[in-house]
Amino acid sequence: MSTESENIEASYLQLLRTGELSRRVASLEALLERCTVCPRDCLNNRLKDEVAACYSGRLPIVSSYTAHFGEEPPLVGTRGAGNIFFGNCNLRCVYCQNYQISQTHKEQIRTK
Repeated sequence: MSTESENIEASYLQLLRTGELSRRVASLEALLERCTVCPRDCLNNRLKDEVAACYSGRLPIVSSYTAHFGEEPPLVGTRGAGNIFFGNCNLRCVYCQNYQISQTHKEQIRTK
């Protein structure tokens, strides 16, 4: 016997099927050509891996990924929610709780 939650399809699968996901990806990647993605508005061409004040090229730095079963029970269900920790956060908040993974951008760029 299947439960209602097992019959619910993830919304991104519908986006993939209709081609909307590809359109959204193309639209977002176009923003990287003259980058205004973060508040620094570098205008560098991240599609060509030009690096400016944010130290970000075309691809993000992924420090880790894992299933998450923590604070949000309605979201995690029985399989967990996906956690992705990105390195090189370009906001550089002085009070960052994830400094080791989000603020050591120069070391992370060298090791990728």
